[in-house]
Parts: sequence; structure tokens; C-alpha cells
Amino acid sequence: MEARENTTGWVVDKLMSSTSTAPAELMEEVMADPRCPAFGPIHHFIVGATLLACWRNAEDAPDRESLLRADLEEMAARSSSVPGAACARWGVCGAAASAGMAYAIVRGNAPLRQEGWQEGQLMVSELLALIARSGSPRCCKRDSRVAVAAAVPHFNALGGPQMRESGTVPTCASFPQNGVCMGADCPFYPRTVGDR
Repeated sequence: MEARENTTGWVVDKLMSSTSTAPAELMEEVMADPRCPAFGPIHHFIVGATLLACWRNAEDAPDRESLLRADLEEMAARSSSVPGAACARWGVCGAAASAGMAYAIVRGNAPLRQEGWQEGQLMVSELLALIARSGSPRCCKRDSRVAVAAAVPHFNALGGPQMRESGTVPTCASFPQNGVCMGADCPFYPRTVGDR
């Protein structure tokens, strides 16, 4: 627990203090932090955590802080079982799995509870297809961006809090750290975004 807290504690602090209801924009703030590595399993936490933070902010309940803290603790516990390189080793991108974890937390899914199970599986399968079609392996930032943008409509379809979809395409600042960056073939590569 202590090692996980050291890894994700700074993310939790950022999310607890945020009032954003736009997961894609909040995730960009988190990923821009110098403590966020270019790659790795922290993204398996960040994706779901930003969705949960924006969900609770949109909900605006009086006990938002305690609800969000509990959600983030659960998200940290769940995401810690998804290792780095799950996309290659398991055939399941951790960013999509993270969005699925957040959806399951919001829905209160349980192993024998039918409600929410199918919807969560369908959402994750859609995210996996979008991520797979987005290019190539080894870009946690790209996959996280794809997962969050595509997950928001599924959360909003629940009919509860409505999170804001971002109207802008983010520009990647991490591409110099990625020796296998797709460059202009990536929708978040600076020249690609500027050409739109």
C-alpha cells in the first residue's frame, strides 16, 4: 500500500483539489506534471482516476470529498493488478481496462450483479478497438487520450452526472521521450494537431 501511495499520491492530491468536469482536460493536467512518466502502469490509474474525479465533481454531492477519496483508493487497488506492458502480454491495453474499472466503480458492479456488467464490457471493447486502430504499441499517452475521450459518452449515458467532453484535440509534449513515436501518423502529434 505504501509503495502504491508513493506512486499515485501526487495524482490523488491533484484530483482531490480539482473542480473539473472534463476528464480529457484534467488528464492532460495530470500527464503534464513532471512526476508523470512518459510510459508505464501509472496510466492504468490515471485514466480511471480522472474519470472518477470528474464524475464526482459533476455530481456535486455534499460528501464529494469522502466519496471521491474512497473511489480513488478503490481505483488504486484495482489498477495495481494491471502490470506494465499488459497491452503486449495480456492483449488488453491498461488504459481501456482503467476506464472499465472506473465504470464498474460508478455502477457498483459486483461479480454476480447483472446490471452494468454488459454495458461495461461493451464500453471496454469499444475502447480497445479504438486504441488498436490508433496506431502502434508503446504510447501510453495516446492510448490514455483515446480511452478517456471515448469513455465519457458511456458515463454520460448513465443519466446521472454529466461530464464535459473536450472540444479540443490535445497536443502531445511527450513525443521526444518515445523512440518509437508514430510522428505525424499520431492524431496528437504537434504538427498533426496544428494541421487541423
